[in-house]
Amino acid sequence: QTTISIASAFESIGSADRGYPSSSFLRFVNSLDAYQARVEAQYADAAAKGIYDPAVSHVNRYSADVMIPAFLSAYTVGGKRSLDIFPTIARMLPNWSVTYGGLSRLNAMKSIFKSFNLNHAYKSVFSIGSYNTFTTWQEYMGGLGFIRDVQTGQPTPSSMYDVSTVSINESFSPLFGIDMTFHNNLTAKIEYRRTRVLTLSMTNQQINETRSNDFVIGLGYKIPDFKFAQPKKTVRERKVRTRTRGRERDEDDNSNQRTTSSQRSGSSSFAHALNLRLDFSIRNQAALNRDIATMLTQATSGNKALQLSFSADYAVSKLLTLTAYYDRQMNTPLMTSSSYPTTTQDFGISFKFSLNH
Repeated sequence: QTTISIASAFESIGSADRGYPSSSFLRFVNSLDAYQARVEAQYADAAAKGIYDPAVSHVNRYSADVMIPAFLSAYTVGGKRSLDIFPTIARMLPNWSVTYGGLSRLNAMKSIFKSFNLNHAYKSVFSIGSYNTFTTWQEYMGGLGFIRDVQTGQPTPSSMYDVSTVSINESFSPLFGIDMTFHNNLTAKIEYRRTRVLTLSMTNQQINETRSNDFVIGLGYKIPDFKFAQPKKTVRERKVRTRTRGRERDEDDNSNQRTTSSQRSGSSSFAHALNLRLDFSIRNQAALNRDIATMLTQATSGNKALQLSFSADYAVSKLLTLTAYYDRQMNTPLMTSSSYPTTTQDFGISFKFSLNH
């Protein structure tokens, strides 16, 4: 189900010495008692009839019936949530993708750019992981029911389903981006992307939060008809050409006539295109584990990666393409106790041969 979690998207993860504070996580934990009371209020009539005793088998504070609505209320828009743990069509919220190219129509921009586009896209999806049906569940009324407590054997208010995990997958792809094409066929791209995955586990009573921020700069240039330098003619070849200049002139005239005839028939020579590409990116990743019972947060993984990539593709013929590439990546871990900085480099040449004519 699509949702909007943008209100909590730009929270800083803080630092280890401050315990990676999060106002959304604090709001979630502090709301559990209120949602527990709301769930128990649905069973007030059953308690009055003596069907179950709230003092003996009350609603579990860490059950899916309590934590899922509190989780959605804390991390998404909409304020006070209903107690439904499964998404409904009525709760679907719009996501969007926007591209604006009107700036390229300005006179100051026309003289520089063929095209100039501003890009922004947002997507947030709430999903439910694996779940099972309680074998001891018995319906009371209107979707409400009870399960048997394992220790006491007493009826305990609960929904029919035992949900183990739910998650929110959010991405700005990009948060802000620019695509440019210059009049000399040079292309450029600048993008800033953000992603976040929040996973609530009822089994472990934890929230796992994974974040990544990417800044990308890309440049591209295409030479439509690139030809390698031809070797110079020798002195003897130049003399021969001087003596036979008249004859070659006649042959050139005949060749021009044949070329003109060929062009009229629709044939054309093959263009040896050379494509150059340079990309630079910076990526920050971090994974945090937030314990709901103790309200303690610790980092589990993360790193900062810098990557530089260059590639050149040359069309030797219609069937053969030559590619040269170089890639360098430097990684600095968030937790130096479990890993260490690394640098990797790759370079080489590849040939791509196609059998399609």
